[in-house]
Amino acid sequence: MPSRRVVRVFGPLPPPVHGASRVTRLVADLVAAEPDVRVRKFDSNDGVRAAARLGRMLRGLASLALGRGGSVYVGGAGGELLWYQAVVVLLARARRQRIVFHHHNFSYLHERSTAMAALCRIGGGRLRHVVLGATMAQAMRASYPAATDVRVVSNAALLGDPVAAPRDVSGPLVLGHLSNLSRDKGLDLVIESARRLRGAGVDATLVLAGPCADSDAELLVEQGRRDLGDALEVLGRIDADRVSEVYERIDLFVFPSRYRNEAEPLVVLDAMRHGVETVGFDTGCVGELVATGFAVPRDGDLPTVVAEHAGARRGRTDAADRYARRRAEAQTGLAELVAHLAG
Repeated sequence: MPSRRVVRVFGPLPPPVHGASRVTRLVADLVAAEPDVRVRKFDSNDGVRAAARLGRMLRGLASLALGRGGSVYVGGAGGELLWYQAVVVLLARARRQRIVFHHHNFSYLHERSTAMAALCRIGGGRLRHVVLGATMAQAMRASYPAATDVRVVSNAALLGDPVAAPRDVSGPLVLGHLSNLSRDKGLDLVIESARRLRGAGVDATLVLAGPCADSDAELLVEQGRRDLGDALEVLGRIDADRVSEVYERIDLFVFPSRYRNEAEPLVVLDAMRHGVETVGFDTGCVGELVATGFAVPRDGDLPTVVAEHAGARRGRTDAADRYARRRAEAQTGLAELVAHLAG
């Protein structure tokens, strides 16, 4: 009986649940479902004590150093953890294994990273880079010429079919924002957008969903309550099965993220899936997700752009159609990724 191919998965796994950990789990599960494949997981999520995390990382390196054949999948990180992942790539290449590095972080594309440059050189032609969009692929090739095999697989592969439902546009204009609420994710500008609309006489309301990330966010929300009164609805943390309810209620999603690592936000993809357009800062892959004119330069006046689009409520088909095309391409790319690892 032939031996089973071993695929070693290095990356964040839930809990906690976030975009990167969801992707790593999805890839691991899909590869494990392939015939004659055994998956070994080495979780790099930081939801445990430092000593336990270090132990998992060392076990992963030992498995690579002592193992034979197979493939390696790395759920990409940023910062200092990239140096560890560079060692993973080095060992995998020394063992002549297929290697996939799945990028979830845009920080090293804003400015060149020594760790990422080293990782790309170490991996060479044996390393396949999987990025989240065309913007990311272009930046990757420009910043790291050693990355010769770059493929695009959007995070839309994580989400379901489009679910755009008709929207009654006779009532108030409803802005929405769903995130871990923080200034980093643009909470102050979301509230300012609603404040300006109402100051200009527009019948607008704002729905905020998600927990406050810190005391600064709590203060911003309280100030928003004072300024907007009943026009502000704060839902707090919501369960996954209630997310669709938020998108179904809103006319425009506002996402002025300043988060340095922002790549392809799942919340923007989910808004598209529900047929809701987004106004957001042109960071990461956001510019290729949103409608023409809805991406704002990072030093631009986002509340003004929100006001410009407030009077033209679009139907729910444009964003949903763009999402459907992106998801179909992502599913094809994801299937190729799994076949590459399992083959």
